[in-house]
Amino acid sequence: MNNVKVAAICIGTAGADYDTKMAMAIEYLHISGKHKVDVACLPEAFASTEPETIPGKTTEAISKLAKQYNMYIVCPLIEKMGEKVYNTAVLIDRKGDIAGYYRKVFVFWGENVNLGEEGVKTFDADFGRIAILTCFDLNFAELWHDADLMDADIVFWPSAYGGGMPLNAYAMIYHYYIVPVGWGNIIDITGENMKDVISPKEKIFIADLDLDRTFIHDNFTGDKVTKLLSDYKGEVMVEHRYDMEAWNLLKSVKKDVHVRKLCKEYEIETLREYQHRSRHQINEIRKIGGKV
Repeated sequence: MNNVKVAAICIGTAGADYDTKMAMAIEYLHISGKHKVDVACLPEAFASTEPETIPGKTTEAISKLAKQYNMYIVCPLIEKMGEKVYNTAVLIDRKGDIAGYYRKVFVFWGENVNLGEEGVKTFDADFGRIAILTCFDLNFAELWHDADLMDADIVFWPSAYGGGMPLNAYAMIYHYYIVPVGWGNIIDITGENMKDVISPKEKIFIADLDLDRTFIHDNFTGDKVTKLLSDYKGEVMVEHRYDMEAWNLLKSVKKDVHVRKLCKEYEIETLREYQHRSRHQINEIRKIGGKV
């Protein structure tokens, strides 16, 4: 899949009684499903701050909607695990099964929950790879860097607030989409807030993300990119040229043509691959005191 439809359901953290918030969440998930969303994300601890098990009453209710509409759902809650309590985001898959979870690493002061010990995780969906970070995690760049190292295509960020400029910066630096679920500003891989976002009802924001769009650095790729563009004239285009950065953003304009696949075929490193390889190789040379 090139295009993935996401929904940010910005109904806020807890606040009302559990039944009221669950009814609200279910209403918005029905809206998401009717718009054929692939991944819907609810806010941090959206229904209650009372700890519960996984699986439990919240995940069981939300799983029914995931299965009904064949969509992934990010379901944040306060998790009770033995003697510990975590601020956890559960990923439910299209079949309604629990595909994984992320426990908030940097807990905000006064939450009275345990700190996540497992770090950043990524999850392989049928369209690509996603990560989840939560609210106060915004302030700690190493988490966002880890999501990049794990090749996340999209980072979902359920939150009690909007986040603002740091999210745009992370998206631009790491070239992944960010779906904030605080105020609903869905962020492109360019770091800009996406303009083609629909809001069928207040507090829900839906956008199509093209996961095939790919940044390429000029270094070591120039002739290969020129040949690709020549061979696929009218099918692959340079969406934008970034002169200062020496980047091209490539985009397919034909449904059955995939830029990422062509990059492998033409042995073109993506910008992310180039950065990751350079980091690894230079650090290995550093260990032996060599020169680059």
